[in-house]
Amino acid sequence: MNKAWFYIALLGGTLGLSACEKSPEQKMEDARESAADAVDSMGDAARSSGEAARDKLNEE
Repeated sequence: MNKAWFYIALLGGTLGLSACEKSPEQKMEDARESAADAVDSMGDAARSSGEAARDKLNEE
């Protein structure tokens, strides 16, 4: 009897989680935002590298 209730609860939890899955549109939006964040980070890193190189040249 306990196994039956366990399997019922497991099935219910699985169905509940599958209902919460993101739609393809939401996944694409998340991917777009992640790509935009990555581009921003790359720009920041390039600026920082340029500033560091300029500072190094000014020291000499």
